[in-house]
Amino acid sequence: MILTAACALLLAPAAAFAQWSVEASAGRAVHDPVAARVSTTSASLGVGYENPDVGWGYLSGGAPIEGGGPSWGVGGVGGWIGLRRGDLQLGLSTSGHGYAYGAAGPNPSGGGGTVELLPTVAWRRGIILAELSSGFTGAYDDLGDSTHTRGFHDSAARLAVTVARGVTVGGDARWVRGEGADWPYAGGTAELRRPWGAAWAYAGAWLDEDRPDPSTAYGAGVRVRVMKGTDVQATVRQEPFEPLYWNAPRRSWGLSLRRTLGREASRALPAMGLPDLSNGWAVFRLPLAEHPRPPAVMGDFSGWQPVAMSPEGREWVARVRVQSGAHHYAFRLADGTVMVPAGVSSVDDGFGGKSAVLVVP
Repeated sequence: MILTAACALLLAPAAAFAQWSVEASAGRAVHDPVAARVSTTSASLGVGYENPDVGWGYLSGGAPIEGGGPSWGVGGVGGWIGLRRGDLQLGLSTSGHGYAYGAAGPNPSGGGGTVELLPTVAWRRGIILAELSSGFTGAYDDLGDSTHTRGFHDSAARLAVTVARGVTVGGDARWVRGEGADWPYAGGTAELRRPWGAAWAYAGAWLDEDRPDPSTAYGAGVRVRVMKGTDVQATVRQEPFEPLYWNAPRRSWGLSLRRTLGREASRALPAMGLPDLSNGWAVFRLPLAEHPRPPAVMGDFSGWQPVAMSPEGREWVARVRVQSGAHHYAFRLADGTVMVPAGVSSVDDGFGGKSAVLVVP
């Protein structure tokens, strides 16, 4: 969907770091802009970059596994520009994609691109995330001796709630207007995050009557960490007609092996266990590799009641509201051990142990 890239940046942890990745894939659902035009099973190799402070980009190329299909190439860049003020985020989500494919049998070569400019507002409070966007999406297709340009007013809304540790459910609504028609969409999503990876599913449908059948969209996927920095992902999808791509409904699948380049330690973080501070929130982190079972953070800001930490990427994460001043805190591990990470300022807690010190300006 249109909001995928925007959500990835808006929901990224505040201290996320820039990283490169290499991905080898096979299937019929590698990248949406070209998958809408190339329906044969392909093998592909690509490189990607992601930095929540800068943006993201990717470049990928593929060749057919089965006979008769074309070779293809696709690339894209995007990002989110805006401001964060406490629970509220205001900005512009941007993305652009370009693709090309060769001739195959009687079918000529072709290419095209898409662009998205979506002013976006997002509000996050505890377990709830609400997001609204409304702006322009457009596409250009060049097929043989014919070209076609399309532009739409594209609006979307999303509400997501974390209902349990690592479990998020949400609802999506979208309204696309252009090409002399309106296309309303409604659907839902569910995501499970665990130390071993993640799993997700979605379902929805276009609600207008003037569209190719089937109008329903559904899919599921799973990502499993097979070793540090290496993930395997599998997806299956039923993709209906999409106004932006003007494609025929299709069923697709994908299998990929993704390797993250570089070391996580290269990101700027004073000390693991020392939280990031932003507009009255403290974001606590512990490495998954060192703590395979769920830990918790507790302190005077929570009345020394444990606040559960959820897996995000390669870390356990907890977000806690904090007031200005000095606070004491510690982590409680799954076996009941109370721990203060090395390198974090600490003081005696008066009970024969230590507590970390956090100073909020």
